Amino acid sequence: MVRSRPSTALALVVVSVATVLLAMAGCGSGEETPAAPSPPDVSAIPHPETQHMEVPVKERFDQVREALEREPGSDKAWGAYGALCDSHSFYECADYAYSRAQELGPGDFRWFYLRAFVGEVSGAASDRVVEDYRTAARLEPRLPTTYYRLGEAATRAGLLDEAEQAYRSALAVDPNLVVARRGLGQVLLAKGDAGGAVEELQRAVELGARRNAATLASLARAQQRLGDSTAAEATAVRAAEADEEIPVPDPVRLRVREMNLSSKECNHRAVQLIQAGRYEEALVLMRIVERTLPDRPSTHYRIGLCLVRSGKLAEGLPRLERAAELAPDNEIVRVELERARAELSGADGR
Repeated sequence: MVRSRPSTALALVVVSVATVLLAMAGCGSGEETPAAPSPPDVSAIPHPETQHMEVPVKERFDQVREALEREPGSDKAWGAYGALCDSHSFYECADYAYSRAQELGPGDFRWFYLRAFVGEVSGAASDRVVEDYRTAARLEPRLPTTYYRLGEAATRAGLLDEAEQAYRSALAVDPNLVVARRGLGQVLLAKGDAGGAVEELQRAVELGARRNAATLASLARAQQRLGDSTAAEATAVRAAEADEEIPVPDPVRLRVREMNLSSKECNHRAVQLIQAGRYEEALVLMRIVERTLPDRPSTHYRIGLCLVRSGKLAEGLPRLERAAELAPDNEIVRVELERARAELSGADGR
């Protein structure tokens, strides 16, 4: 099927999102950096195969790579390309690009932070991951998730004293960071401080980890070590029934994720925006989805819903009607269609 070219407005959105990391508020430390080394060889970078990618994704890769080829001496260009590869799980390519960004921009915490994250998920040596997080935390001490992730990496490397300090640093910045509170409790438990562990883990539960299995299981072990078998058994039962993850509020990783223009990811983010009532932002993403999935009932439904909820009844109604044609048994679509028709009729009668 031949896909039509995006509108000018959408094309601008695609280009602008590709450089979203470059405008991140509060990035870097403001430190003076040494003279940049010679630009890396662009031809040496691992290049993901784009032939079978969805059109918006392929266009994104082409645009960001072209920007890199124009400015091979820019750490931001390498970082943006690394983030794009990272967002699509091309970790070898991302690691290479982040490494070049580090060489060219050693004062920007993002390149160390992001390479550390990629290193963790792709099996890099633990000492390298820890060192990258250390550098990121030194360059940007205001971001609590940097300390949290350093604590996690240090724990996995067996550096419990450093992990404890990292978690405490995270909590000094944000006392309500639940994952850091849990991590601190787990480290204290590993170091033999059961009383301190119970205190921190109970605080994590109070802050939002009531149904997190890892937090409750650790708390049960700490209670058992203190000799409180009754509390430990009750907590263990709760842990067995728990099924919720603790979110990590990470603006850096969020911006990486936003570089992914696959239909699956755009659909997911659009649904979240619709649930939050941010219909115009969701509509931008659904226009991108439409280029890949133009005949899906859900595509027409979400576009129609965004238009209607944005006050564009006449434009949104045909979309909802098309969704109803494609999915005649879908009750949600039918209800929204009837509501839109009633609203449009009322507006015409005024």
